[in-house]
Amino acid sequence: MPRLILICLGLKYRGETMHQKGSKNALAQKLNKDPLLKNFIDYVRFDTKADLDSNTVPSRKGQLELGAFIVEKIKKLNFDVKQKDTGVVCVKVPASVGFEKVKSLCLLAHLDTAPDASGKNVNPLLVENYAGSGIELENGLIIDDKICPELKNHLGDDIVVTDGTTLLGADDKAGVAVLCTLLERLSSGAVKHGPLTIIFSVDEELGKSCSHLDVKEINCDYGVTVDGCDLGEFDIATFNADAAVVTIKGRSVHTAVAKGKMLNAIKAGSKFIDLVSSIPSPETTEGLEGFVHPHDIRGGVEQCVIKFIVRSFTKDGLIKLEDKLQAAVSKLNSLYGEEIASITFSFQYANMEEVLKQHPKFLDCCRKSFEDAGVLVKENFVRGGTDGSNLSNEGLPCPNIFTGGLCCHGPYECLPVASLHKSYAVVEALVKNMAKLDAL
Repeated sequence: MPRLILICLGLKYRGETMHQKGSKNALAQKLNKDPLLKNFIDYVRFDTKADLDSNTVPSRKGQLELGAFIVEKIKKLNFDVKQKDTGVVCVKVPASVGFEKVKSLCLLAHLDTAPDASGKNVNPLLVENYAGSGIELENGLIIDDKICPELKNHLGDDIVVTDGTTLLGADDKAGVAVLCTLLERLSSGAVKHGPLTIIFSVDEELGKSCSHLDVKEINCDYGVTVDGCDLGEFDIATFNADAAVVTIKGRSVHTAVAKGKMLNAIKAGSKFIDLVSSIPSPETTEGLEGFVHPHDIRGGVEQCVIKFIVRSFTKDGLIKLEDKLQAAVSKLNSLYGEEIASITFSFQYANMEEVLKQHPKFLDCCRKSFEDAGVLVKENFVRGGTDGSNLSNEGLPCPNIFTGGLCCHGPYECLPVASLHKSYAVVEALVKNMAKLDAL
C-alpha cells in the first residue's frame, strides 16, 4: 500500500507491520458529538492515582478535586449530592412518581486510579476504525493481540489510548462517566425509576474503599458496581482474599568480624522466596485456580519484610495456600536453627458468590438488562475482587458490570468507545428494569 494512503488511514509502516496511531484532533472532533465520551475525557485529566504509602484519606488530593468537580456538576442537575470528608461522593435520587415503593438500587464507581502507573498529565488520543494490526503509542509502545488479546474483538471500533507515558484511567473513570451521564439523563425525567443512590468511592485500588462506605447509611436493597473490563462482562463471583506478611529477623555485625555471627535477613528472605516458588502463583495459574503472590520486599541485614497476597475462590483453598506459606516459614526456621521468621495473615475481602446466589431474581433482572441493551452477557468469576465483594458480604448484594476498559493499570490501557456506550446502555436498562422488578 502506498505510504501516502497509509498516512491517511492513520497507519505506520514498520517492516511487514502496519500500526495505527492515535490522534488528538480525531478525539476533539468526536467529543463535540459524544457527551458520554466527553465526560470520560474530562475526568481522566485529574490525577487521582491511589498512593500506597499515604496516611491521608483519600490517599491523594486529586480524588478530592475530581469529586468536587463532579459535585458542582451534579448540583446543577438539582440532585441531593454531598462530598464527605473522606472524599466519597453520594447522590440521592428520589423515585419517579408512582415508583416510590419499588426496590432501591445503589450504583457505584471509584474515583481513584491504580498505583501501578502514573495518572498525571494523561494525554488521551483516539484511534479511529481499528483495523486489527496493532496500535503504536506516541512513545513507541505497541498494543497488539499479544499484549491485549481482546483487541481482535474490536475491529472497526474507535479506541481511546494514551501517549504511552501514563495509564488511561478507564478503571474506573469510565464507570464514573457512565454514572454521571446517567444522572444527566435522569434529570430530564425521561427515565422512570425507583429510589436510587449513586456513589463515587475513593481508594478502591488500595482495597480501602469499603472502609469509607456504610451499608446501613446507603440503605438500598441491591447494588451494582460499574467497574468491570471487556464488553459483556458480568461479575458474579470473586476471589476470597487475604494478605500475608513474613518478617525475617537478622543480625548485623561489622563485616570485618562477621564470620559465624552475622545473619543476613536479605539472604534469608531470598531463601524464603525459593521455598515458596513451588506454590501456585499468578503467572502459573488461570481460571478457578488460586495463588500466592509476593508483591513487595524491603529491608536490610537486620530485617527483611516480604508482603504477599493470597487468593482462592474457596475458603478451604485459601486456608490450604496459607498452610503452605506457614510450612515455608517453619522450614526456613529449621534451616537456620532458630526462630528468625514469623508470618501474619489479615483479611482483605470475601467471595460474593454465596450472597448473590440468594438473590436470583435480582441477577435475572441484571441479565435482562444486558439483553435489553443488545449485549451478550459473559458471566465471570473475577480473578480479583470488586467493592461488591465486601458490600455483598456486609448485606448489599452487589455484582459488577463492565465499562469496556482493556489492559488496565498501565500504559497499554485502552477503551473502545462502543463498549463504553454499551456499558451505559446496560446501566440505563437496569434502572428501568429495577422499576418493574416484581413484574419480571
